[in-house]
Amino acid sequence: MVAMLRKSTGYSGYVFLESLIALGLMCLIIGSYLSLNTFLLKKNKHATNQLILYRVLYEEMKHFENYGGPLLRDIHTENGDYQLRVYQVANKLIEVEVIGENEHFEIKKE
Repeated sequence: MVAMLRKSTGYSGYVFLESLIALGLMCLIIGSYLSLNTFLLKKNKHATNQLILYRVLYEEMKHFENYGGPLLRDIHTENGDYQLRVYQVANKLIEVEVIGENEHFEIKKE
């Protein structure tokens, strides 16, 4: 029994080193997971904002083609405030532009 105690006391530094390495690896794995998760959430938020911009453009152009209306229009939705600009020459649509809080999208007819 005494021989086992002497033998295990010589390796106490290795157990500490092994624990530090395991903790370092676990922190590295968790940190990379959180970083990847944050990146994907930001990308998803950007795609959602872009989709909302396209939806606003579609709905407003459908309304404009059916009923007409002003060439400069402010749109207030639950997702934010947008501005629609329609450029016409000789009663023909040339360009449509939607400006959001952080996004901008335009369609030009060539």
